[in-house]
Amino acid sequence: MSGVLYALMRRIVWCIARGYLIGIFRVCGADSIPRRGALLICANHCSSADPPLIPALVPRGDTWSMAKSEYFEGSRRLRWLMRAYHAFPIVRHSPDRAALRRGSAVLAAGGTLIVYPEGTRVEVGGLIRPEAGAGFIARHSHAPVVAVGLVGTRECFPKGSRFPRRVPVEVRFGSPFTIAERRPDGSRITNQEAADAVMLQIAHLLPASMRGEFADLEGWSERLLGVVREASQQIPVGPDPPSGAGGA
Repeated sequence: MSGVLYALMRRIVWCIARGYLIGIFRVCGADSIPRRGALLICANHCSSADPPLIPALVPRGDTWSMAKSEYFEGSRRLRWLMRAYHAFPIVRHSPDRAALRRGSAVLAAGGTLIVYPEGTRVEVGGLIRPEAGAGFIARHSHAPVVAVGLVGTRECFPKGSRFPRRVPVEVRFGSPFTIAERRPDGSRITNQEAADAVMLQIAHLLPASMRGEFADLEGWSERLLGVVREASQQIPVGPDPPSGAGGA
């Protein structure tokens, strides 16, 4: 029954996004998402619309999302809603071993885990440096990683809004890649380097105005040389959205 409920909830979110933003909502690259096997999906996070949106667009029903623990400390109805939508808590800005173990278990069972490497919703500006947790999971699970660039969600549903706004929104899925065990020189890759490499792949999917700490793509690529394997260097995401649909 839980699987049926989750599928229904995903469908409802998909219909709301497609219907409300008809003509100005785009999804790019979803065809590159592996349909089976362990998969780690990592996205930028700038709106409360992001967590419900991504599971609705991933063509798999075995997705689980990490969500801030505060959501599970509120009303009973909210806790039920979060669990029904396949979310489990993580204590932000801390080495939450229980959440990391649960996320690793999802991947070990061949499922899909959705995380936001920045560890918080970024309300102003572009990307910030990620926390090491996503890098830890990517390194230790050896799962393929798919980066996701969310453009326009902050403008669509800014903090404090009760209702979404009709502005262009684009969800850009990148090509799968993996995190190497060691660099070409034999040095071991750290969790932070792995997390930075994931964020760099997200930055490649975003317009320049949203890249923030990762604006220097070339410099970061040199700094992280050899950390990523099988990543596409040229990701076809189409033209940038109109001005105002995701600028920093």
